[in-house]
Amino acid sequence: MRLNSGALGRRRFAREVRRLLHLAWPIIVSQLGQVGMNTADTIMVGPLGAIPLAAAGLGSAIHWLVIVPCMGVLVGLSPIVSQAFGSRDLAACHRALVQGLWLAVLMSVPITLGSFFGEPVARWLGQDPDVGRLMGDYIAALAWGVLPFFLFMAARQYLEGMGRTTVPMVITFIGLAINIPANAVLIYGFGDVVPALGVAGSGWATTIVRWSMLIAVTAYMLASPLPGRTAGERFGPDRALLRRILRIGLPVGGQFGLEVGLFSFAAVMMGWLGPLELAAHQVTINIASTTFMVALGVSLAGSIRVGQCIGAQRPVRMRHAALATYLLAAAFMAVCALAFVLLPRALIGLYTRDPEIIALGARLLLVAAAFQVFDGAQVAGVSVLRGAAETRSAAAIAAVGYWGIGLPIAWGLAFPARFGPVGVWSGLTVGLLVAAVLLAIRARKLLWHTPITQLRTDESPPPESVIRSRRESVIRSPSLHPH
Repeated sequence: MRLNSGALGRRRFAREVRRLLHLAWPIIVSQLGQVGMNTADTIMVGPLGAIPLAAAGLGSAIHWLVIVPCMGVLVGLSPIVSQAFGSRDLAACHRALVQGLWLAVLMSVPITLGSFFGEPVARWLGQDPDVGRLMGDYIAALAWGVLPFFLFMAARQYLEGMGRTTVPMVITFIGLAINIPANAVLIYGFGDVVPALGVAGSGWATTIVRWSMLIAVTAYMLASPLPGRTAGERFGPDRALLRRILRIGLPVGGQFGLEVGLFSFAAVMMGWLGPLELAAHQVTINIASTTFMVALGVSLAGSIRVGQCIGAQRPVRMRHAALATYLLAAAFMAVCALAFVLLPRALIGLYTRDPEIIALGARLLLVAAAFQVFDGAQVAGVSVLRGAAETRSAAAIAAVGYWGIGLPIAWGLAFPARFGPVGVWSGLTVGLLVAAVLLAIRARKLLWHTPITQLRTDESPPPESVIRSRRESVIRSPSLHPH
């Protein structure tokens, strides 16, 4: 019996959900491993008290404020690699990696140098002097890990764009395994051998982890022949390809910067309210970030699938991938929102025994429950647009939702309206809601009403002879199929 079109469509959609989950789970585990390092840092600094915890939270917020936009630029590799892989152009995947490594080196220099001025920045932001001093030591320790982190990110975009998502996952857990004992030794000391470095010790542990992860991914890529690598290939800068990566990546970096800037400035506002409020915010945002990593992992996989389907010129699969991304991300975040409502004190209690932090953090988690679904929907929208190399509109929407609407409301509710920390989180919720709605409208218009040939990142489709050559190459290497 033949299936009708509706039943056939549901069957194909179910297959796409399975493909997405197969691609997504290693990314999700990688993201959870990454946030697990941040969680371990927070938990292990927690016993030092509210001021060290506040210093680590603010320092982490400022560090990521400058790191994340550069990560976004490197994410510009993802649609180039995934679309090239979908069209069987493995050499283009490798060329993109080389240029991504060049970008990683160039971007690391100013951030490394700027990381040695953390304490003056804290004073300029009006923070408590003790918090500022400890924060400066923490960021200075992180400075030495910027370069290896960016190089690892470039390699990760290359591997994940080709569907090799398990490699970064394994390496991330190698980093997590190193992070916990390194934190214990460097924060609290080890007899007479290693002095206790306090908050700065957590920063040094992160730097050690980042170098370890770079060494691991380099070893893997040297031991495993890189597909698409050709004899006599040049490894110098390619201006045309760099421009393509930057054309896609700079808006992503801008969007990332606007988002992390929103949360970083929220941390600054919490610092204006006091060390207790900042410490409670740090714990709460860490919990919300942990759940967000699952939605982000699904969305990153969705971006890869959308890009691969565009490269293979399969518009129906592309739309199924986009819908599956939205469904899985929003559904998971809805479940997390329920947990936030039912177990707020138990979740905050995992980080600290301070009754004041637990009480305030539990109130903030109730507000965080409201924005969980909006957060999942907005990251799904950003990611499916990124798979189509549409990054400028996402940056514009982020500017409107996060800074044009969310931040003014957060400030107004926190200070003039005197809602304090709850007001800050309420403003964040509204900003995410607006961004989620606008991104969904843009994704619907682009992916459902634009010819798929106009969504490619390359300037023109390859000649038929090249397509045949690529197909023959992939047939000889069946493990490289994107479908």
